[in-house]
Formats: sequence, C-alpha cells, structure tokens
Amino acid sequence: MLDQLQNMMANPQAMDMVFNMIVQKVAQAPPEMREAIGRVTVTLEKTERGMHLEVGRSDDAKVEETVKGAVETWTEMLSRGFQALGFKVEIVE
Repeated sequence: MLDQLQNMMANPQAMDMVFNMIVQKVAQAPPEMREAIGRVTVTLEKTERGMHLEVGRSDDAKVEETVKGAVETWTEMLSRGFQALGFKVEIVE
C-alpha cells in the first residue's frame, strides 16, 4: 500500500491533484489567515537518510493550531506508514 502511495506521489499529475486540493482549501481561508500563514517559514533539511522539519512560529493563534495539527497528522501518517512496512518507529518529543 505504501509502495502504491509512493508510486502515486511520484506521478506528477497525481501530486498536482493532491496539492491543488490543498491550495483550493487554503484559498477558502480568510485573507488574514492566508497572510499569517505566508509569514511562517518551513525549513526542510535533507540528510543522507532522512530529513528534519522545522516550522517557524506565528503571531496568529489559528495558524499555530493549524501548524500543530499538521505536524501531528503528518507524524502519525509517516509513523504508521513505516510501521506498516515492518520498521520499528520511535517518535521523539
């Protein structure tokens, strides 16, 4: 299943479809929220066998909620994906 998901996301059209859905959802947010999101920097550091993700802070409470929820959701999704493949997963708080 994860192989299928990886293959799907390797397909540029499928990836565009997923991200277009996200863009449409964000476009429905109030302008202040979109502006606040635009002030937050996300840094992805690629390493030889992984990556580190750092999300900057926002002065907007709703953006902070969104960031917290997104990090929780992506952490859960990635951990479950690796567990499904048989890996031992450790989440460091």
